Amino acid sequence: MTRKTGYLANMLNIPPLVFRFQYNPALLVEKKSYRYEQANHFGRFALDKTSAGEGFKMVTGFIDDVKDIGSLLTNTRPLEPVEGEPRTFEIDFALNAHPAAADGAEERYGGSIVPDLEILRSFMYPGLDPLKVPDFFSKDPPCWNTPPSCTLRYAGITAECVMTDLSIKMTDFRFDGEPVRAEVTVTLKEQPWSVGPVIDTVVRAGRVVRSLVRPDIGEDMLLNAPFGVGSIASLFM
Repeated sequence: MTRKTGYLANMLNIPPLVFRFQYNPALLVEKKSYRYEQANHFGRFALDKTSAGEGFKMVTGFIDDVKDIGSLLTNTRPLEPVEGEPRTFEIDFALNAHPAAADGAEERYGGSIVPDLEILRSFMYPGLDPLKVPDFFSKDPPCWNTPPSCTLRYAGITAECVMTDLSIKMTDFRFDGEPVRAEVTVTLKEQPWSVGPVIDTVVRAGRVVRSLVRPDIGEDMLLNAPFGVGSIASLFM
């Protein structure tokens, strides 16, 4: 089987930035946070929402009334969603100018890792977007102060990000001082203002639907049924 590697890339940059992992990272930490705040109310021991509804709204109102009672029984105000925090990726990987044949990695640039290091550094310094070149000839040319975004493609993830931290630890050098080995850590934050989240939503939904096609899915769905049905079903299973 052909060895497939991951990438950090930006094709809309002058020049294009394409970093291909020499050794696929053995560790990728993905973190996604969502901020919640406690509501200003506890609810009431009353079926007020049930009586105020008609038809199906009586059912949803009854469910809300029961949830209010849960908040009162625990004397804890309910949590309300506020906003999401950017998804964050932290990746550790290595570079080796002269890898052993057993490593499955190719020699880098005739025995140098400097070009790879320069690609990585370029994600941390202002870059030039070719789509914005015409703006430089306008009356108010833009300030060249925005680092290029960074597309992460690895481990089933394709996300447009910004690189917020880059740490390069050089661990071995040639006789002339050129580095031949390095350990690298990068921190990326997903950029929501892009087409990436739209594509990711479609792909994620498709993979979730695909996960429902397995022999034991019926039992799993019954045990996790909402409104307490799953808890009751577990008594008989």
